[in-house]
Parts: sequence; structure tokens; C-alpha cells
Amino acid sequence: MYAELHAHSCWSLREGASATDEMVATAVSLSYEALAITDHDNLYGAMEFAKAARERGLKPITGCEITVDHGEGEPPSHLTLLCETVEGYRNLCRLLSRAYRTFGKDAPRIRLDWLVELRDGLIVLSGCREGELSRLAAAGRRQDALQRAAWFRDQFGATQFFVELHHHDVYNDGALTAALASIAEEAGLEIVATNNAHYHVRERHRLNDVLVAIHHRLTLDSSHQVRRPNSEFFLKSPEAMARRFQRWPRAIENTVAIAERCTFDLTSDLPYRLPDYPVPEGATLDSFLRGVCERAFRRKYGLFEPAIHQQARERLEKELGLIAKHG
Repeated sequence: MYAELHAHSCWSLREGASATDEMVATAVSLSYEALAITDHDNLYGAMEFAKAARERGLKPITGCEITVDHGEGEPPSHLTLLCETVEGYRNLCRLLSRAYRTFGKDAPRIRLDWLVELRDGLIVLSGCREGELSRLAAAGRRQDALQRAAWFRDQFGATQFFVELHHHDVYNDGALTAALASIAEEAGLEIVATNNAHYHVRERHRLNDVLVAIHHRLTLDSSHQVRRPNSEFFLKSPEAMARRFQRWPRAIENTVAIAERCTFDLTSDLPYRLPDYPVPEGATLDSFLRGVCERAFRRKYGLFEPAIHQQARERLEKELGLIAKHG
């Protein structure tokens, strides 16, 4: 049993190389328990993905891989956020809105103090190789990584923050995974395996390479440093993931445990309630709206020929009926 909690669709613009329905179809064929689409710094494809997953009987998890700003002179890092509850979704939307307002659409980022403030309802994973913990561990700075892991534990709680393990057969992946697992254990944190998938099948890695090269305005020949190091960033079977993390079975078990906790459903859990509008005494919202529309209807369609007048009348009645029905 396995649930992929870190995956990107084509809505990770110039990064993801598969459409949401392709990701869903492959996840279903692999018998995943659930799938999280965590596109880079946006929720553009979230509803599209959630609907496609529900139609295919797959549990969708709404999430995002966010870019964290650490201040001038420090490189940004990544964190993976998953919406556990409706409050988590609201907080993720607030974080993204603040990121775009503060840093602009070309490089939206959040600050960690914002995330601490808006942490309710969110499950936080430590991120891919661009995550702060991974970078410190890969650089051999174990004590610094341990201190940061303890900071995340203290800010978010040991049940809301997980150390993310990833293994793509890249040089030093085995040592890095072992180091992260050891840091998590010493810090009193749980581990979770992810594959940071950027396409649904291996063959799409060529398209992913092209997209990343375009993103950085480089040729394919000159973009090796910014492209993914190999073709392993696709949705793998639960058996393949279990083999990769056989030393850490808890990391696989936690994928399903986290998926079960993420009860928020974007297709059904947002009961929008519009604000009340002041209407004259004796009128209702629906009757007042009809009056406004009738006056506009006479002004716009009063002189049209009967056929067009009747077509417009039928459309108006349909629209008013839908508004009354759905509140």
C-alpha cells in the first residue's frame, strides 16, 4: 500500500510534464491509496485534479510545493504542504496570496513566520533535495540539520511535520536518505517516502528536460545543471517504492497514514456563503434581484424582434431559477 504525497502536474509550469488526468489514470492503474498533486507555488490545477480523481475512485489530496524565502543572501528552499482540513486549505490559499502580493508573480515565496502563523490544518513535509534539511544533510552539516529539524518540530508539532525521504538513484541518494532518517529519529520526528514525481511515466522525462531548459532560457546542451539528473521522477508502483525504502518501511506506511488524515475534499468541502444584501422591506433577495433584472431586460430587449425577445426571456428565467435554487 502506498500513496504518493509529492507529485507535480503540467500546472507546475515549465516543470511538470503530464496532465492531471494522466497522473490520475496512472495512479489508479498502480492501485495507489491516494495521490497528492503539489504543484510549484500554485493551486491552478487543484480542482481539475480533484474532480478527475473522484471520478476515477482515487482519493485526491490538495497540496502545494512552496518556495521559502530566507532573506537576502540566502538561497530559497522548498517545503511540501498538504491540506489536512478545510482550514488548512484556507491557510494555504492565504499563504499563496501573500506570496504573490509580496514577491510578485514571477517568483512568489513565503516566509517561515507566515507559515507558523497559518499552520493550522496543514501537514508539512520537509521537501525535496531543495528542502532546507536535505541541503544541510547533503552538505554534511548534520548538527545544523538536526537543529533545524528540532525547530520545525517545536513550531509545527511532531504530528504535523514529517521528514521527507527521496531516492532516485542519484549519486549519494542512499547516504542522504540514511542521514535524513537518522536526523528524524534523533529529533523525534516521523519519516515519509515520496518520489517528487514530475511526470506520469518514464518516457515523459524528455519533455520534462525541454520544459526545464525553456524555464531557464537555456539550450538542452547547456541545461544539465538545472534539469533533473535522470529519468526516475515518474509515478512508481507501490512495490517499487517499498523496495527502494526497504530499510525504512515506516516511511512507506506513513504515506497511507498521512493520506488517511487528509480529509479535506476540494470538490465538496467549500460551502460558499454569499453575504446578505440589503433589500427593501417586504422584498426578498430573489424578488429584489428579479426586479433589477426585469428593468434591465425591458431596457435592453424591449425593441428586439419577438424571437430574440423570447430567447432572452427564457435565458433570464433559467438563470434566475438557478440562482434561487442554489442560494
